[in-house]
Amino acid sequence: MIQRMPFSEITKLDLVPQAILRKPLSYFQRHLHMDIVRGEDDLDAFEGAALSLNGTLPFALKHYAGYPENTTTIYLSGNVTDIDAITSIINTIVRELELNNEAVEWQRSDDPDL
Repeated sequence: MIQRMPFSEITKLDLVPQAILRKPLSYFQRHLHMDIVRGEDDLDAFEGAALSLNGTLPFALKHYAGYPENTTTIYLSGNVTDIDAITSIINTIVRELELNNEAVEWQRSDDPDL
């Protein structure tokens, strides 16, 4: 189950992009009734939301200025490094977001060395 969490909690983590979805962030805002935070970090300006999977695994949905339109990136903690675990987590998140695998444009298993 996906739960909303304060964005300030997710900023404490070293986040790594693990999948790109073919959906704009606004889709998730409407679908999950979540608040979108606007911010800026070392990379660029972004919009995003902080969520958790089953209340135990935090992740972020983010879209940076300059990223392709109508996409959202899933970020996980940099502590999650095993490719099989990342793939399983992404599959669970996608399923919980009520999307199908066709919505995944890219995920870490497509290019593990990136």
